[in-house]
Amino acid sequence: MIRTTLAALVAACAFTACASNTNAGGGTTTSQESTMRSITAGSSETLSPKETVKLPDGATLQYVAVTQDSRCPPNARCIRAGDADIEFVFATGGGPQATVKANLPEAPSKNMGAWRLTVEALEFNENPVVTVRVDKAQ
Repeated sequence: MIRTTLAALVAACAFTACASNTNAGGGTTTSQESTMRSITAGSSETLSPKETVKLPDGATLQYVAVTQDSRCPPNARCIRAGDADIEFVFATGGGPQATVKANLPEAPSKNMGAWRLTVEALEFNENPVVTVRVDKAQ
């Protein structure tokens, strides 16, 4: 009796672990997609390094890293203000990925598909948080 109950319990656990979530469109949803934060067009959003967000049309935007930062730190005297290169990965729903690079302060806005990304702020620290706004491309 104990063996039968134990076997049934193991089978139920295995079945549950292999089950997938089905979204409204009939496709499957990964656990990363189901926990992914959605952002609204025209509003400022703060992203942490490696964070991916979903855009209103289902496209995704991942903040990869700051690849170069020569900005003058707060409360310091610098000969030049410096700049920072910020890398993102943009992907349309089910489509190919594209690397998008913005630069503060020279080129903070970049078009990406149907969207325009604008970097509004970048923290000064080892893993800086970035504030972005995504609008419909014109």
